[in-house]
Amino acid sequence: MSKAQSIVRLETFPNRTPTGRPSATAAKKLAQYLAYGRGSQQEQAERLARGTWRDERGRRVSHQAVMDWVAAQGKDNQLTYQFILSARDVTLTPAQYGQTMAAGGDLFPEWRLIRHQDAQHAHAHALAFGNKAIRIRDPEFQLWWQQVRAELEQLQKQYQQTEQAPDLNQQLDQQPAVEQLDARLGHGWGLEM
Repeated sequence: MSKAQSIVRLETFPNRTPTGRPSATAAKKLAQYLAYGRGSQQEQAERLARGTWRDERGRRVSHQAVMDWVAAQGKDNQLTYQFILSARDVTLTPAQYGQTMAAGGDLFPEWRLIRHQDAQHAHAHALAFGNKAIRIRDPEFQLWWQQVRAELEQLQKQYQQTEQAPDLNQQLDQQPAVEQLDARLGHGWGLEM
């Protein structure tokens, strides 16, 4: 599968003020943006959420519970990790995106995920926290990334096979109509009818 078919991206943000004090402000702004998009607090409050938050166990989580979790984690951990998961031309469920995150193992054991369908390609964002700077070449991260991407591509392949199945079923459904037409016209498999 080409590189453009599925995406697993990671960005890391510090949970510190410019003076070095612990702060969850940036992480809270990110979570708020992921749930409600750009704009002032007033504009965001007037909008419907862009998706429903899920935790690492697949349970629905309220936006307020996510904000409380982000505030606590942001103060207790030095870094916020934001993941973007996307499979081109495929609309995965929040549970499937969660399955994808879980496929990587316990490198990021606790996270919150929200799926977006209001962009050119459906995708999901996940937030996690930790104290270790993640380097792309780090073997532990490479293994996690490969496992998550493989799961994403597997789900994409299953989706595409399911999407193609109705075409085959439609062709099979049309078969009797062709046979009926042949019978009315008096010809078929080279035999007189």
